[in-house]
Amino acid sequence: MKRLQKIQFTRAQSDARRGVITPLAAIVLGVVMTGIALIVNRLWLDAASLEVTTCVETAALAAGHELVSDELLKDKPDYNLLMERAETSANQALKLNTVAGQRIGINLSKGDNLHFGKLVPDEETGLRKFLQTDHEPQSIQIKTHNSSRLANPVADFMSDLTHTDLGRTSAQIEATLDNHVQGVRPFENVPVPAYPLAILKIDPTGKHTETWELQINQKRGRDEYRFDPETKTVSRGSDGIPEIILTGKPRRGEITDANMQLLDFGSDFKSEAVVRQIRSGLTRKDLKHYQGELLFNGPPLPIHCSPDIENAEQDAFQAMIGQCRICFLYDQVTASSQKYDGTADCTKLVAGRIMAVQRTDNQTTRIILQPAVMTTRTAILAQPQADPSAALSTRDLKQTADSLKPVTNKYIYKLYLTR
Repeated sequence: MKRLQKIQFTRAQSDARRGVITPLAAIVLGVVMTGIALIVNRLWLDAASLEVTTCVETAALAAGHELVSDELLKDKPDYNLLMERAETSANQALKLNTVAGQRIGINLSKGDNLHFGKLVPDEETGLRKFLQTDHEPQSIQIKTHNSSRLANPVADFMSDLTHTDLGRTSAQIEATLDNHVQGVRPFENVPVPAYPLAILKIDPTGKHTETWELQINQKRGRDEYRFDPETKTVSRGSDGIPEIILTGKPRRGEITDANMQLLDFGSDFKSEAVVRQIRSGLTRKDLKHYQGELLFNGPPLPIHCSPDIENAEQDAFQAMIGQCRICFLYDQVTASSQKYDGTADCTKLVAGRIMAVQRTDNQTTRIILQPAVMTTRTAILAQPQADPSAALSTRDLKQTADSLKPVTNKYIYKLYLTR
């Protein structure tokens, strides 16, 4: 019978064995912890990168809002002023946002990481690309690189060791303004910023001289009010933009005596509903009769109207002084059999700012309105936001563009991200 031989370890040998295992265990534990730290850091940076992108998108959109303003309606717009305002607004937007609980630590500067330009089609591919230019810019590009480190200490050490940017995030965002607007469509909980108000566009009979064509397009209107974009207030004074005087129906007058009409978007001219629309805009429910949208890319859109503005509506307009809102233009109005209401043939969207509201001696409401420029996400573009040229050659793209010839709207823009 074979016996197993028992091996005896001396105390010195046992201590030596423990001396080898302990460092190995420490090394393995260190490697495991480093791997866990890097994995957590990767998840951390993914979240931080998304937050950086969101912050930069917010800054680009803020800059876009400032790039179009009433300044564009002047004979000689100051584009340098608009770009300065856009730069300031973009930096303010960044300061109001944090990434991983920290300030993003980026200062946007025109020509450095903030660029202005336009989207133009590439001659070879037909795809739109950003072209940097200060001539009537309608696009903004923001590039951020090497922002403050957001990683944990292990990732920072590995970044220094490997000479990489493991602990940094970056983003490149573009936003574009488009004024090929053919209509408006509200979203859920996002009403169209529009007044239920139509303005006489033109009067071939010559009865009215206070028309949009004469007073605004031909600049025959008075220039007695100005709007301060810094304080958001209206004051007396010239600013280079004419006004139009809108007047309701006189007490014993006819519907055609007025050059403005209240429009019936599901309100049936009940004061409570009209006041809500004046203050808050037009909702999906308001436009239910029009399938939830208003389009002006075809024949005139007939809308039930009334030239009478009651005290509640007048007070609502008074409360909106200085606010820029969409209005409608109509070519003609047809009285109903009751004579106190009718149908306005609306043909176009414009934007305006109420500068003053008055009640005349004959109890007629008078509104002094100045044209304005605004952006809204509810605008419907004549061309899709996404580049439609992906499946078209340059020649086909040109033919398509020539056949469509979308009309631009100098008052209303849609601002959206393009990259």
